[in-house]
Amino acid sequence: MQAIAGDTTSRNHALPVELKYAGSFKNQPLIQLNFTGTSEDRVFSISITDETGIELYSGDVKGHVFSKQFLLNTDDLGDAVLQFVITGKKTGKKAVYKVSRQQQVTEQMNVVKL
Repeated sequence: MQAIAGDTTSRNHALPVELKYAGSFKNQPLIQLNFTGTSEDRVFSISITDETGIELYSGDVKGHVFSKQFLLNTDDLGDAVLQFVITGKKTGKKAVYKVSRQQQVTEQMNVVKL
């Protein structure tokens, strides 16, 4: 199982945040949000919604350099596409990420000369 996080913000006005797939825990995808606060932005608002606009999470975080992890329950979410919106409380700058799940079955055969 793999989760894909795509950044939908322009680089000119992006916040100092990064969202990435951090692996899995008990067969559930783990998404990690990394923050590098600046003198302008040290308080961030996080909102997670599904493709129908239902808010699944909302909260504020404060700090300079830190990470926050989200464990996605795929039994409840299925193949829903999630949108993560991170907003700098002081500047109003936003970073928007879309997270979707892809499942792949891979078969590999090795041929070795003896």
